[in-house]
Amino acid sequence: MKIVVGNIEIKKTMEKRCKGYYDLIKKQIVPCQSFVDLTGSEYCQCRECQTKSGFDLCLGCNGSVCQTNSDVARRFCHEEHHVYLAYFANDKLKVGTAASYRKYERLLEQGALYSIFLAQAPNGRIARQLESRISDLGIASRVNSYYKMNNFIIDREQEEIDKMLMKEYESILQRVDDKCKKYFIKPEYNNFMNISDKVRQNLLEESRQLTLFGGMDEQEHKEYEKVSKPECVSGEIKATVGSLILLKKDNRYSVINMKSLEGWIVDFKKREMGERSDGCTNKGER
Repeated sequence: MKIVVGNIEIKKTMEKRCKGYYDLIKKQIVPCQSFVDLTGSEYCQCRECQTKSGFDLCLGCNGSVCQTNSDVARRFCHEEHHVYLAYFANDKLKVGTAASYRKYERLLEQGALYSIFLAQAPNGRIARQLESRISDLGIASRVNSYYKMNNFIIDREQEEIDKMLMKEYESILQRVDDKCKKYFIKPEYNNFMNISDKVRQNLLEESRQLTLFGGMDEQEHKEYEKVSKPECVSGEIKATVGSLILLKKDNRYSVINMKSLEGWIVDFKKREMGERSDGCTNKGER
């Protein structure tokens, strides 16, 4: 997997349009045919595209009763799914589901740099039931952007994280009933070390010294600005983690929530390699 690198310089305009939808059957993004104006709306999809995706009523589903009337969503739900346990900074664990054909992409979308797949289900409904049962044991099923932005640096070693995930897997396996256990698989570890290392290289101080008591000082975290609703994004890309992007500009770091720009038209400026970025500009291309 390649690290996203280079410079970015964009500015949000005052215009917002429907972003289209993801076709669950063709497995591709489809643009909105009408490019519906959503300026002033809290949504980034028009009603027609929400209906075409067929997935809006599936959000929050626990697998007990199917609420959708979309044939597209039902067909998608009949595909094989995996259940994962993801690790986030400061020992936060999350349970979730992913269609098997794009299970790794789903982890990246979540910003889950360390995880295990712990169960495999023949369809999405059973996967949701497993997720709900595991969530009932006290494991989060959601980790919001606020938490991710404030806990951006994973400073545990991979071995520690692997042990924690395996310990939790064994604990879950002991506490679920036999109906759930039959779907459990040998844990499949996943890590995106190249992304995690890139974040640590930029946001952890390298110098560590012996203390008076014979141990090593803890690594210090560099300060970074947290931008949840950006109007202007400018700087050198150091890493992307899910919808968050780590930028460096004038020796200062910031973590930007790019998801908040969904649907917004942006102006961007093309620059030649090596050209200095002096901030956002209204001049550029759309």
